[in-house]
Amino acid sequence: MNSELQFWRAMAGYAVARAHAQRARSRRGHTQAGASALEWAIISAILVAAALAIGLVVRRVIDKRTGEIENG
Repeated sequence: MNSELQFWRAMAGYAVARAHAQRARSRRGHTQAGASALEWAIISAILVAAALAIGLVVRRVIDKRTGEIENG
């Protein structure tokens, strides 16, 4: 499994765990002024997308430079 997919799975698992924990706290009557579970899921999805985009750009640069060395 490639590293981008592993990272995405870890972040998705984190978002799901946060959502479950937030829901459990709200059922017990605990209210917070912080972000809701949905907001955390959205923030996590944005961070995952950004990390994947950065990873793809870095991979393309590395592949391009490696190809130049092999062909050069």
